[in-house]
Amino acid sequence: MKEEWREIAVNRFCRSLPLLVSAVLVLFSFMPLKSEIAGNARPAVGLMCVYFWLIYRPDLFNLLSVFLLGMAADTVSAAPFGSGLAAMLVMYLLVTNLVKYLNGKIFVVLWIGAAALLPVCLLTRWLVLSIYYQQFLPLSLLFFTYLTSLAFYPVIGGFNALVLNNFLQDDQ
Repeated sequence: MKEEWREIAVNRFCRSLPLLVSAVLVLFSFMPLKSEIAGNARPAVGLMCVYFWLIYRPDLFNLLSVFLLGMAADTVSAAPFGSGLAAMLVMYLLVTNLVKYLNGKIFVVLWIGAAALLPVCLLTRWLVLSIYYQQFLPLSLLFFTYLTSLAFYPVIGGFNALVLNNFLQDDQ
């Protein structure tokens, strides 16, 4: 009986790892830094995590996980509530429709896929923020966020792949 309970607890913990790892990465991405550039143009870590996990393990990272991660990201960010969630939901829609073209591809193809999908999600967030502030915000910040996101995708993807390969391969 005790072993069954332990197996169930370990199984549930492993099934929640994609969301937990993504939430920790999002929290680390909002750590205060002493640089004006880093303070304004942070990489979109939440979007990168949503992209990664929806390609590799959509059974463990579903719409509820995207919603919870978006709420967590909006809670720790200084942006109006819902802007990050809207971008993550757009990423969810895009990846779930394109996963058959991205699944099983090499890393460079996935990186190019992220480069193609991130602008749509970042523009969605920019549009929500522009509507909130009732003026068009400068696109330069969006451009730098996009560049930093592309530069950090190998790090975020590598960390997520490490978790996937070490803790979640037995699940499939």
